[in-house]
Amino acid sequence: MSVLKRKTTTGLIWSSIDKFSTLLMQFIFGIVLARILMPEDYGLIGMIAIFIAISQSLVDSGFYTALVQKKNASIKDYSTIFFFNLFVSLLLYIILFLCANPIANFYDEPILTDLIKVVAINIIIVSTTIVHRAILATKLNLRIVAIINITSTLISGFVGIYLAMNGYGVWSLVYQQLTRSVLSALLFWILHPWQLKVLFDVAAFKTLFGFGSNLMISELLKIFFKNLYLIVIGKIYKAEELGFYTRATLFKQVPGALVHTILQSVTFPVLIKVIDDDNKVKLLLVRSIKLTGFILCPIIVTLLFFSKPLILSLLTEKWLPTVVLLQILSIDIIFIPINYINLNFLNAKGRSDLFLKLELAKNIITIIVILATFNFGLVAMTIGYVVSSILGFLLNTHYTKKYISYSAYSQLRDLIPYMITSLLIGLISFYISSHFENVSIQLVLGSLLIGGMYLVISEVLKFKEWIEIKGILSNRLKFF
Repeated sequence: MSVLKRKTTTGLIWSSIDKFSTLLMQFIFGIVLARILMPEDYGLIGMIAIFIAISQSLVDSGFYTALVQKKNASIKDYSTIFFFNLFVSLLLYIILFLCANPIANFYDEPILTDLIKVVAINIIIVSTTIVHRAILATKLNLRIVAIINITSTLISGFVGIYLAMNGYGVWSLVYQQLTRSVLSALLFWILHPWQLKVLFDVAAFKTLFGFGSNLMISELLKIFFKNLYLIVIGKIYKAEELGFYTRATLFKQVPGALVHTILQSVTFPVLIKVIDDDNKVKLLLVRSIKLTGFILCPIIVTLLFFSKPLILSLLTEKWLPTVVLLQILSIDIIFIPINYINLNFLNAKGRSDLFLKLELAKNIITIIVILATFNFGLVAMTIGYVVSSILGFLLNTHYTKKYISYSAYSQLRDLIPYMITSLLIGLISFYISSHFENVSIQLVLGSLLIGGMYLVISEVLKFKEWIEIKGILSNRLKFF
């Protein structure tokens, strides 16, 4: 296990560098762009997000996970999937190109016609990198992925800002995304080329599709129903209001996605290797849940108490309606990585069929919630989104409880120490910072107080997760 531990530790370090760096850059670039652009610009991007997300999921078709899950994938497997993805991406681009005008008419936004035709190019570009990512994930070689992501994010961010400052409006967001995709694809082929062969093996495709197809359908359903909120808000309300919602969602997604992506990059390959040992699987899941709670609980509390000074300080008053939406959505942050942790367990087990059943059940919940809330305004719909996420968590943990006796109750119980600690610290920090009128001082002081007191208490109480994080920094993390 020493080799596995070393690779896991190295992978976790590089994954952390990658995600922290790219998300920090995206966050900073996003703030700069939001100060220059208008909420309706982000609303327009939100209107077409579902079509691009669904198309990219179809391109992937679950094959990334299928390739990682297959312990001895060959060049034959990789080449087969590469050409399948490329063919599907070209087909999807043609479909979106032809449907661009009807989609624009649906939203009554003529500019969407051209936006869709350009943004959809990303589908083709992304399809050429899926095999690269799978190969590197299997080898736990995340250093190259980090270099590529950081470089492409940095350059594309400056491109977006330059265009926004020169009056390109919503197009600055489109070209920023396109620049990142192109740079990323080029760097993957330059820094980690693999021996692509011109072939399509039907047997290899059937084997991988047998696993990947369930994931593809599950992902399509998840994306569609997740973005159903954007469709309804974009159709019923104004582009400006959709912009407020998408900005709140972006702030909410950053911390949860960060923790999820880091854990996903490392724990899923490890789960594959130890999946037949229930004790080690449960140990990995428990430690992942606790680490997630330790990191995210103080962030959630910070957003709950300091959303207003955050929005006013970083985005200016034109984004003020985002505050209440962000406060509501912050509750959902903890469930993003925890839901993925539970679902990764099923993927590692090779039970993508159960994954699909869970997605179907959660989608029914989403429909019910939307129907029950859309007539009551954007705030009501946002509350409904959080409620559906919590119910989804209860469903996701059903099979985790069945296979390794780790129920929803047990997982929430493991989070309680961090929840209580963070909430008490948040109340104290809010009380102290509220004595200052300047919102920037409130934000900085409140954040520093929460972070500082949390680390001090973690050291005093010897939280195991804090000890492990220090172990990561000193290259001494032990998973088993």
